[in-house]
Amino acid sequence: MWQTLIIDQSHINQKIDMFKAALRDYSLTEKLIVQKYIIHGTPYVFKDDEGKYFDLKHEIATYFEERPECVLMVGSAKLGFSIAPSKLWNLFSEESDIDIAIISREIFEKFWSELYDFDISLVSRTDKEEQRYKKFLKYFFKGWLRPDLFPFKYSRTNEWFEYFKSISYKYTPQKIAGGIYYNSALFEKYHMQNIKKLRQEDV
Repeated sequence: MWQTLIIDQSHINQKIDMFKAALRDYSLTEKLIVQKYIIHGTPYVFKDDEGKYFDLKHEIATYFEERPECVLMVGSAKLGFSIAPSKLWNLFSEESDIDIAIISREIFEKFWSELYDFDISLVSRTDKEEQRYKKFLKYFFKGWLRPDLFPFKYSRTNEWFEYFKSISYKYTPQKIAGGIYYNSALFEKYHMQNIKKLRQEDV
């Protein structure tokens, strides 16, 4: 059973200052920043119990028949703060979601094949479905499958969300959400683009 995480705002603010300093240091490449801050290290949410991070990774990896190293925590739960444009520098809290990236070509291609077969059978889409489909393709092009954008009637959509619902609040008091990346290179590139945008801001 998880223990309540004490949110140390001053500690997170220090982490934000360190991250901003890294953004201003152009001797560090975007790739290196992604590797050092987003990929490497124990997530903020597990700062007091590193072993739970492996336990969570192992449980998810076992369900998807992958290796634990293919499962990464991202977002504010990892850093202690958000670097998403719409939530920039927001501190991690009990209301935050925990975002999981599953990096697996095999899983990606399995869903890709199923979604392709499902989609080509559609005769037409509603306007809402068409907008959702276009957004889905935007992320798909970047090597990221977002299950929250899966077609409404795709049979495995509910299966995906039921699984992550079943492990939410088990390791931490937060909801857990997941996405699938094609490979490590595209995962890095997606986050490198965000780092590059951040560097263009006044940090």
